[in-house]
Amino acid sequence: MHSLLPAFFAGLVQGIVEWLPVSSKTIIILVFRASGQTNFAVNYVMGLLANFGSFFAALAYFRKDIFSALRGLRAPFADTVDSLKLRYLFFATLATGVIGVPIYLVVRHTFARSSGTVAMVIIGLLLLVTSFVNLRREKLAAAKAPVVSQPGDLPSLAGINEEDDKSQIPRTGTSIIVGLLQGFAALPGISRSAMTVTPLLLKGLSPKEALRFSFLLDVVALLGAGVVPLVIGKGGLSAVNQIGILPVVVMIVVAAIVSFLMIGTVLRFAARLRGSVATFIIGAVTLVAALVVK
Repeated sequence: MHSLLPAFFAGLVQGIVEWLPVSSKTIIILVFRASGQTNFAVNYVMGLLANFGSFFAALAYFRKDIFSALRGLRAPFADTVDSLKLRYLFFATLATGVIGVPIYLVVRHTFARSSGTVAMVIIGLLLLVTSFVNLRREKLAAAKAPVVSQPGDLPSLAGINEEDDKSQIPRTGTSIIVGLLQGFAALPGISRSAMTVTPLLLKGLSPKEALRFSFLLDVVALLGAGVVPLVIGKGGLSAVNQIGILPVVVMIVVAAIVSFLMIGTVLRFAARLRGSVATFIIGAVTLVAALVVK
């Protein structure tokens, strides 16, 4: 691809949309498709590689929680905040890999052999699934949300500390469920945050803590999403060769910069976003485009 513009917009999308209950990789797929890149397998891999940019921002933003989890290595089976967070990240990430890696392989294989119309229909339908999941999440959050009078009253998503309530940290069973559902976010059209926040709310976490632990898990998920296409199969290197190294670098750098600048603001906005409406509109438009545009 000769133009760097699609890569720039893909990085911009990743830097903003990653923190919202909308599938960033799906919008990146559509960005590259609109630019003339008709190979949906390549576009799908680009949507995953863009996660590298947001990973560095998430690592910096949640560094206190990450350091806390690493301290848990000293006593991984203890009943402390550090150890509980370590076990949450470990079991959730393990479960994600069990589901996510096979899904990645199936999707890349399917998209490599599917027509543009078929790929667009699949994406559109999965976006509608995310819309319904988001609707459930919004209803659960609304039922538990505290009264907020001013935007400044919204709860901070800064790292938790030893004074936090240990009961809010997901235990092993919940961690596995959240991880398994996060694995389904490897499907184009499925929002990672929608899939993880919803079960956390169902397990009794407050909206503040559900969002916090969803995005804490995202630190590891972002790294995994970027690494998997490069180390499993030839999908990652093949996609980079087709798009070009420079556009890929531009996409990742832009995603990192925008994520650093926007993560705090966007996360606060995410607590209020009607993701069900956004994903329904995008899904409907995608389905119409698949049937009309040849």
